[in-house]
Amino acid sequence: MDKIPFHIVSGFLGSGKTTFLKLIIQKYAPKYKIVFIQNECAPVNIDGAELKQTGENLRILEINNGSVFCVCLLGNFIRSLIKFIDEFKPEILIIEASGLSDTTSISEVISDKNLTNRIYLASNWCIVDAFNFHKVGLMKERVTHQLRMADFVIVNKTDLSKPEDLEHIEEEIKKLNPFAQITKSVFCNIGFCLGEKAFNKIYFGEVKPLPRPDINSMVIKSSKKISMKSLSEFLRFWAPFSYRIKGFVNLSDGTTVSVQCIFNQVEIVQTSKSLITTELIALTDLFTLHDWNKSFKAF
Repeated sequence: MDKIPFHIVSGFLGSGKTTFLKLIIQKYAPKYKIVFIQNECAPVNIDGAELKQTGENLRILEINNGSVFCVCLLGNFIRSLIKFIDEFKPEILIIEASGLSDTTSISEVISDKNLTNRIYLASNWCIVDAFNFHKVGLMKERVTHQLRMADFVIVNKTDLSKPEDLEHIEEEIKKLNPFAQITKSVFCNIGFCLGEKAFNKIYFGEVKPLPRPDINSMVIKSSKKISMKSLSEFLRFWAPFSYRIKGFVNLSDGTTVSVQCIFNQVEIVQTSKSLITTELIALTDLFTLHDWNKSFKAF
């Protein structure tokens, strides 16, 4: 059996990873059997549901509630991956790492004795949110590790950033990883080829895997329907306290909207997706599930 090319897509919360994966699906799903590994720190995978609607010739292995690169989950992930490969026999294997992942442990995955004859590291992509690059705060060390491991860096959302800021971001990336190929983009729309091989390196510099981040995953599942005005007020209040809020909400006028908040940016878009209940996820270290649920019920 030929070895399967294994591609990694990392990047901090809201950087554009799912957008990038959709472009990959559009280009490669008609020709190849693709397996996506979607890794979320939250117990509900909103992005996975979104990707499933974009192509038929793909399978998604969802691993939620923790990074697969964390030592505590690595063994279970490898066993699940082997079973998935043997069952579906993909031609391309892609992992969307959690935005909070520390990808320095990737060598332990590709060097596992049960995987070395099945996969090889083909490329390691890191998506950078140019607009919010300097807002990651306590999570900067985690972003630094993702960048150090990358072969290709996409500096995304350049349309929202000043030229001088983009120049500074590129300088910082080059200091962390002078070997990475850097490309600027809007909506991750670049000319790319998954056939490009990773450089002959696993680690750049001395880096030690980080412990699991002290981040709370807050999930709201509710049959309550609220007005667009109330939803907007709720999100604008909580977004500044969160790294990311995303999900789907049923409104009182009978429509369903898709929600995405990155720091204090709030985006609400009507969708054709119909839900039985509202599902919202927040990643934060500043408030509790009780606070969030109580606030939602008040609107």
